[in-house]
Amino acid sequence: MSGLSRRGFLASAAGASAALAGGRADGATLPLLLHDPELSAGRRFAARAHYLGGQAVALEGDRVRQMRALLAISPAAIFAVTRRSDELLVGEIAAEAGYRRVALVRHDRGGVTAKRALDGAAVARLAHLSGAAWPEAFAELALDKIGECAVAPDSRVMPAFSWVMIRK
Repeated sequence: MSGLSRRGFLASAAGASAALAGGRADGATLPLLLHDPELSAGRRFAARAHYLGGQAVALEGDRVRQMRALLAISPAAIFAVTRRSDELLVGEIAAEAGYRRVALVRHDRGGVTAKRALDGAAVARLAHLSGAAWPEAFAELALDKIGECAVAPDSRVMPAFSWVMIRK
């Protein structure tokens, strides 16, 4: 973590979790976690989710059919770590199904760049604060299991896009 105290990180994480809880409170289902298994950041996100008792679904094959089947269970939110092309395609499919994007985080050699809707501000702040540990912190946020700063197995930021959508 880049010069951030554990207390500061946890406070930001708690704020992000609370901000997204409103989008999840009305849904009876857990959030849908998606990842690109070919991306290191996607595998790290999925591994942390699994460690926390969740499951991240690998995006494979026909994305349109896969997403329509996954959205049939009406998840309260979607958390994903993917390539830009899947963020665009899968995001469009989810938007057609009644979801709206609240945060988009770009990971690259230059660091982490976050774009967000007003209710995604806490996600953007958490992304900046967690730095290279973002895939793990993102999984903790998605599963509402913030409480322990994940140690990044690699200090480099891995190229990927992570994003959050909630039901309208």
